[in-house]
Order: sequence, then structure tokens, then C-alpha cells
Amino acid sequence: MAIPDLILQLQHAKEPSRELDISIGIVMGYKRHVKTMPKGEGGEKRKVVWLYPTDGDEGRLPTFTAKIDDAYILAQNLVPGCVGGVSWDHRGGSAKIDDGPYFTASSPAIALCIAALSAKHFRHDDDDAQ
Repeated sequence: MAIPDLILQLQHAKEPSRELDISIGIVMGYKRHVKTMPKGEGGEKRKVVWLYPTDGDEGRLPTFTAKIDDAYILAQNLVPGCVGGVSWDHRGGSAKIDDGPYFTASSPAIALCIAALSAKHFRHDDDDAQ
């Protein structure tokens, strides 16, 4: 999925979404791997694992859209050295990274995901223009 499409889906998300987490993980470089494991009586059980982009180790895919800590990891990985802020109220959350715009969403974690993806996308576009 293209980053602008993912950002648009996040902006319209009403709640955390595992499908959106998967799309974010793929953008970050996580690899999905299906393992087959013995399951008693000669059968096999399939298990989906995720391989970390940095070292290829197996692990869980973070819940970027649900947990602010995971959204923070996204921001730090996509925009190393960035600074920013997150706020929330009864309507949802907002986030800003570096000198970028404020983004609002249904939750602070989703807003931070949008800000991180936007910062990465537009910085990448600026790099291509030079």
C-alpha cells in the first residue's frame, strides 16, 4: 500500500486496527513469515510470525494504532532523531513531528502514526527532488 493511501486510511480510522498495523509494519520493513509446526496425529499447524526489519529475529508486530509506545517506536524508526508532541482530549488526539503540521485522529497513537508516516513520506520526496 502506498504511504499516502495508508495515511488516508489512518485519518478515517475510528479505532485501532490490526489491518492498519500490518500495513504500517510492511512500510517499516517487517516481513511476514508463515511457519508450519507439528500438531499431533500427523497434522500441521500454521503460525504467522513477523521478522524484525533490523535483524530478522522473530517477534510480535507492534500495535502501532493502539499503543502510544508502539507509535513512538514507529516515529523513531521512520524519522530518526525527530522530536514531537502528542495531545488528546475527549474527541481524539493530535500529533506533530519536528516542524511538520499537526495531525488529528481518533486517538493519540493514530495521530502519531499519521505524523510519522507523513514526515517520512515528505522528507523522502524532498530527498528525491535534490
